[in-house]
Amino acid sequence: MKILLTGGAGFIGSAVVRLAIARGHHVVNVDALTYAACLDNVASVAEHPNYVFEQVDIRDCAALDGVFAKHTPDAVMHLAAESHVDLSGILRSTPRTMFFS
Repeated sequence: MKILLTGGAGFIGSAVVRLAIARGHHVVNVDALTYAACLDNVASVAEHPNYVFEQVDIRDCAALDGVFAKHTPDAVMHLAAESHVDLSGILRSTPRTMFFS
């Protein structure tokens, strides 16, 4: 099976990439390589014939369309996320005021 996986250079995504490759799947790793990503996480499979990396931001529809057209995956696993969302600008008041007023 060919799996397109978003966020495959992150902590969880890279573990899924390595497991999928170990189980014989083809993996297209789509990652924007922001602060939470590290290609060292997938270095052990980087040269594997079943592995492809595409540096693409999933918010770029045209680029993502191109990845889908080029690789025609059988399945998609969406694991891309920004884990450290800074809410400091939003939480200028107490949570009680923010949610209950």
